[in-house]
Amino acid sequence: MFSNGRKTIGLFIFNPKGDFQGEVCRSLSVRAEQMGYNLAVFSSYGAYGTKGSGYEVGEMMIYDLPDYDKFDGIVLAFDTFSIEEAKEQVLGYIKKYAKCPVVSLREPLEGVHNILIREETSMEKVTRHIIEDHGKKDIAFMSGTKGREDSEKRLACFQRVMAEYGYPVGEHRIFYGDFWKGKGKEACDWFFADGTYPEAVICANDYMALSVIDELFERDVRVPEDALVTGYDGLDEGVYYNPSLTTVHVDFKDMAYKAVDLIERHQNDDDLEDIYVELEMVPRMSCGCMRTDDSAASRRCSLHKAMMEGDNVDMQFSFMTIDLSGVTSIGELHEVIAKYIYNVEGFENYYVCLREDIEDRKVKYAGFTDQMHVRAAIQHREDLGEVDISFDRHRLLPRELIDDSPQCYYFVPIHYRDSGYGYEAYSFGGKSRYGKTYVRWNISVSNAIYNIKSYNRMNDLIFELENMYIQDVLTGLYNRRGFEKYARMQFSQARAKDSMVCVVGIDMDGLKPINDIYGHHEGDSALRVVGYAIKEAVVPGQIGARIGGDEFEVIFPCESEKDIDNWIQTFEQSLEAYNRKAEKPYDVHASLGYRAGIPTADDTIASYMKESDDLMYRNKLENKKKRKESLR
Repeated sequence: MFSNGRKTIGLFIFNPKGDFQGEVCRSLSVRAEQMGYNLAVFSSYGAYGTKGSGYEVGEMMIYDLPDYDKFDGIVLAFDTFSIEEAKEQVLGYIKKYAKCPVVSLREPLEGVHNILIREETSMEKVTRHIIEDHGKKDIAFMSGTKGREDSEKRLACFQRVMAEYGYPVGEHRIFYGDFWKGKGKEACDWFFADGTYPEAVICANDYMALSVIDELFERDVRVPEDALVTGYDGLDEGVYYNPSLTTVHVDFKDMAYKAVDLIERHQNDDDLEDIYVELEMVPRMSCGCMRTDDSAASRRCSLHKAMMEGDNVDMQFSFMTIDLSGVTSIGELHEVIAKYIYNVEGFENYYVCLREDIEDRKVKYAGFTDQMHVRAAIQHREDLGEVDISFDRHRLLPRELIDDSPQCYYFVPIHYRDSGYGYEAYSFGGKSRYGKTYVRWNISVSNAIYNIKSYNRMNDLIFELENMYIQDVLTGLYNRRGFEKYARMQFSQARAKDSMVCVVGIDMDGLKPINDIYGHHEGDSALRVVGYAIKEAVVPGQIGARIGGDEFEVIFPCESEKDIDNWIQTFEQSLEAYNRKAEKPYDVHASLGYRAGIPTADDTIASYMKESDDLMYRNKLENKKKRKESLR
């Protein structure tokens, strides 16, 4: 894997831009590099609000990419997964193929190493702090998703501590959230349902705590003056918020370092370890412990800078989406990517790896082909131009794009709903070798490829429809419309260039008797024979057509009468060869006439056709007379 001779750790995670995910990715990359390992991060952005659309199927495809038996260590962050089936998919591959140490972060799994938090005591310090240091008794608790082990254990810990102090927890003092930011209003509606609001709200994570503070301000309830609020996790967002958030800090960096150390320690044995990390209660302004904050100004500056950068990225990605809408081929994709990739913070290398058959318009795309192709490449922040580098997908990237140092790459699926096109590969520079990947960027690239495929399919359909409009279905030649369209153009070009052109009028002989005696299917067969003879006599620039019934027209450029004689000879020999071999109760014959010359200003395609048809009909009468005489 990576073809550089180093051991590789695989990290399986959702939404690497999140605070927990970001710290885990950052710290794993640092520790892996220190230990001489490659790190391959396989990430999806999840499927929020897309159930049933097939989008989640495309997101899960990235976990089909690696060879699980080639890993030297695996780290799982399953509590970030928003698609339950993806967990089962990864676990299935691990159980079937993996031969390396596997470490689960925050979520206990059987048969692997676990790095865990003691959820039974997780909320103890912060609950005692609110009771003992702030003298609060009427305390509400916002738990996480109902039924999840961490939610229930954090709630149970809170209830146990409250019971120790003899403080009742009322009906409207417990609310189940979802560990995200969207239920602050519902929580406050519930807490306020009896007409009073609690003295403090302890939340099972920081996201929910910030949403509660936002809603309390909407209701003119001041934090911390009127109500205290605390969180859990220790996210950066809580530091920058005003008031800064009192929280229980989980050392995600320590968890990541411990994960790599576990993998290194158990390379050659099957022993399992469960390790618990220590928690730290961090008092800040939201519980009233910090009335003034000397670092508030610098935090506000940092927050303002981040907001400005975020606004710029949003604007740039909007422009990128507009530019991508004009891309009509895979080869053009790199031009837009190269223009906007520098908005991705700290990236060092970026590659778009697509299926081998990505330009096959009839394929139903699902997953990855054995051979993948790099079709856009930014290496060491330099655009490599239009590329097409083939490689074995089990290597993840072509050998020529990888050096011998420890590698850290993020792999994100490129798909439109359940149609998988390939994946993006990112690496980042700097000491941490970590940066942000953006779902908006990823969706823009994915949609651009879908639009390219749609554009090409539409053009194919237009071409097919045009062919149906101008093509004779029976013979495959042009019909009258097609002949008039293209023959007129060729005739005009010959007149403009003072070059010679020949128009041949052809009429099949004896079609009616064949239809009457042997049936129309035999008549159709005979017409196809004439069409085939026209195709067999083909010369460069020839346009042949069945213009109706048993009538055919041909136009082609020529230089002398000899060219015309050769064409007629080839045409007639094709019919003779058919009659010898077909063993039909009838022969296929045709009469023809032609008009050749350099068109003058007074000549038209219609006048040439009339002259050729006049000669053809004279020849037809002569041929009929000859065949009658031959039968006597």
